[in-house]
Amino acid sequence: MEHLITGIVAEYNPLHKGHAYHISRTKEVTGCEYVVAVLSSHFVQRGQACLVDKWTRTRMALISGVDLVLELPVVFSCHNAGVFGNASVDILARSGVVGAISFGMEAPSPLLHTISDILIQETDPFKQYLKSFLDKGHSFVKARSLSLEKLIPGAYDFLLRSNNNLALSYVIRIKKCRYDIRPIPVQRIGQEYHGKTPSGPFASATAIRTGLKDHGISSVSEYLQPEIMSLLMEAEASGRLVRDQEALWPMVKALLARSQKDSLNGFSEMSEGLGNRLINLSTEAGSLDDLVGRAVTKRFPRGRIQRAIIHLLIGLDHWDNRAFQRIGPVYIKVLGATDKGRHILRIMRKKASIPVITRASAHFSKVSRTMMDYEHRASGIWEILLKKPQIGKEKKSKPAIL
Repeated sequence: MEHLITGIVAEYNPLHKGHAYHISRTKEVTGCEYVVAVLSSHFVQRGQACLVDKWTRTRMALISGVDLVLELPVVFSCHNAGVFGNASVDILARSGVVGAISFGMEAPSPLLHTISDILIQETDPFKQYLKSFLDKGHSFVKARSLSLEKLIPGAYDFLLRSNNNLALSYVIRIKKCRYDIRPIPVQRIGQEYHGKTPSGPFASATAIRTGLKDHGISSVSEYLQPEIMSLLMEAEASGRLVRDQEALWPMVKALLARSQKDSLNGFSEMSEGLGNRLINLSTEAGSLDDLVGRAVTKRFPRGRIQRAIIHLLIGLDHWDNRAFQRIGPVYIKVLGATDKGRHILRIMRKKASIPVITRASAHFSKVSRTMMDYEHRASGIWEILLKKPQIGKEKKSKPAIL
């Protein structure tokens, strides 16, 4: 059974034609009968709020060929590539039914396994280079890439691609934990991951979000399936579409205004003086985007700053954050399924190594309760970004069934 089920990790923010191609190509390459997706919560890896809620994105996935959608909790989804990738692979592995993971890459390459082996072994030359580049003020991600380039020519360019970094995190986790999951890279088609202007039939999600914000939903219709367009238009009509993040600014500004020096050090990703930097710059900034732009340095890239701000808003404690990374996901929450997916779910309930749940109020340990509390906070904050928020929707919602 396991070899017939392939996992995909996704944000689908929104699901576009390139994503639909990946799902279809995954079935062709693997010959699998079922696809299970691990889907990000309301805040994604770059520290931004999703366009639409996770249940709408689940429906997008089910319409596009995914059979079962599982949640990646916000304490993992709004994090760096390593934490994001580790937790996603853990969920697939702990489901007990997934035998492969398919992921998009700009250019599948043997470097994926060469680099992953060096990072797992942490050789002395690598550690020496890493320390040297960190001492020069580079972020950890940049220092790691520069160190690998010293050992493997071409590694730096390889790691400039966001999808390659995510692929690397999946492969490292599989190897470290010795999971019986086969990694399957799929060649990405269309626009670069961070391309900001839609072009060609396969525009990036970033470009689609930018086009939607600047010119409205109709301007991006050629890059989305008609069914996905309908869901976006339905969300907009019901006041449940996030056009930008600026509604968070008053909350962020108020939090920073009342904070004293060093008072933010106890929150996730606020180390190395980032908290104090944000406090100082907030008095000059005129918007959230302005604050982030002012705060960016070699050591503090934009993604880290945006994630740190979301962690501050949901109150993600440094020690809780470290504990979650050490333990990994402690439950598997189902966001939606097709009829075929419900068949997988019945098998998964018997084989999974952690509890499988369908309600956001279910908890069975102190860790699961704490993890779910952060999920409730994040969902509540996401709702504030909407014209018509539904406070408490997290607790009331049921899995989407297609």
